[in-house]
Amino acid sequence: MKRILTFLFALALLVSCSHQHYAYLRAAEERETVTAAQREEFAAFVWRFERRDREALPDNFRTCRDTFKRRSAVPGYDPDFVPTRKGLDELKVSASSDFSAGELDAVIAEIRKVHDGPITVVDLRKETHGLLNGNHVSRFGKQNWDNIGLGREEIIAAEEAMIHGTVGTQVEIGSTRPGGRTNTLDVTSAQTEAELCASRGIGYFRLTVLDHCFSDPESIDDFIAFVRNLPEDTWLHVHCQGGVGRTNMYLVFYDFLRNPDVPEKDVIYRHFNQGGNFMYYKGDKPNEEAYKVPLSEEKAEMIPLVRKYIQDQLPKGFKRTWTQWKAKQN
Repeated sequence: MKRILTFLFALALLVSCSHQHYAYLRAAEERETVTAAQREEFAAFVWRFERRDREALPDNFRTCRDTFKRRSAVPGYDPDFVPTRKGLDELKVSASSDFSAGELDAVIAEIRKVHDGPITVVDLRKETHGLLNGNHVSRFGKQNWDNIGLGREEIIAAEEAMIHGTVGTQVEIGSTRPGGRTNTLDVTSAQTEAELCASRGIGYFRLTVLDHCFSDPESIDDFIAFVRNLPEDTWLHVHCQGGVGRTNMYLVFYDFLRNPDVPEKDVIYRHFNQGGNFMYYKGDKPNEEAYKVPLSEEKAEMIPLVRKYIQDQLPKGFKRTWTQWKAKQN
């Protein structure tokens, strides 16, 4: 009997050790499950002017061929750790903030210095945005969560109608603080980002990821399927609004997919050292906004789990989606 009890205890210990508890495993789905009344709290109240139409590179432009930069330390960051560049220089990918029409031209020109094949823009913004008179603008509400709870196709359809509906009107573009000062823009031309990319002869792929957050599972599933079917010679240009949060998260996912033999820590560090946010950050800076603390903790917990998923499913041909695989955890 003693031997049986010892065996059962050891078995229970093995099972408990092999199944880590994830506090944020279903947080992304729960966050998007909101009522109409709850959505109203985040409703946009202003058009935000983001990128002036000019022929210059947008903010935070970088490619995976860039050198590593010294970055200001954040909690949890080891400044003495030097990540490997293995596979990094071969990634055909660049990143930036969102862009105006002229800035997209500058991005394309910069990519053409090293790549003469197809280019596709990966747009990660869930918030409604587009080009008015060549300038980049977006609809802004509390936490930049105007479209929380809405699906991608619904967002895109409403966005097209809203952007095109501004032509021939005066649009008030103003402060991100309710009641702040506004300016008037006489709209003579309007394009969605998809239309802008088409006019430049490049591809466009849209995901709708909520700002400041770990990604919803549908977007991760769609991104992995997109990458697996991507022609080998395609260069990706990835962006969100600022080009450092959602953008860096998806650069990390892309690196996980393309370089599965590179350690997780190296991938996280090298994209931070090239200009993105630190994906191990847990919201513990002094004076961090309170609502961002659990969102940072969630990313720090869930991004390594995405790598575990990729490591598990890559040799199996991704028989399970992230959504399906994640449902089996815990």
